[in-house]
Amino acid sequence: MIKSFTILLIAATVYSCSGNTKKEPVTDTDVATAFIRASLDNDLKTAAKFVLPDDTNEQYMQTFNRMFAQKDKTELEKYKASEVVIDELNPESDSVHTVIYSNTYTNKKDKLKLVWKGGRWLVDLKYTFNQNGQ
Repeated sequence: MIKSFTILLIAATVYSCSGNTKKEPVTDTDVATAFIRASLDNDLKTAAKFVLPDDTNEQYMQTFNRMFAQKDKTELEKYKASEVVIDELNPESDSVHTVIYSNTYTNKKDKLKLVWKGGRWLVDLKYTFNQNGQ
């Protein structure tokens, strides 16, 4: 009985130490990278967790879902295999930062706006599609 308990205790310890302890991104750069990575991986459910919740941003996420649904498997795999490149981080204020980024598949620079809301950084997609910053 003691032997069984010891084995069970060791197994539980090993399992708890090797469990998936994925840290939630906290910094502006980490949130931007996590959002971009999830988008490249076509994991839009995860990407949506990092988006500022409002009607316009939700519509953009629905558009992304439709766009990615139309891509062929080969192209999706190329996006998944690409790396995220953060080129610049520009603090505009304490609560608004812009990130210029690209990925190694398309090498096209793009921008994201991050806003500090509710004690965390969130992506505001409206800026990406309305580059005059509104």
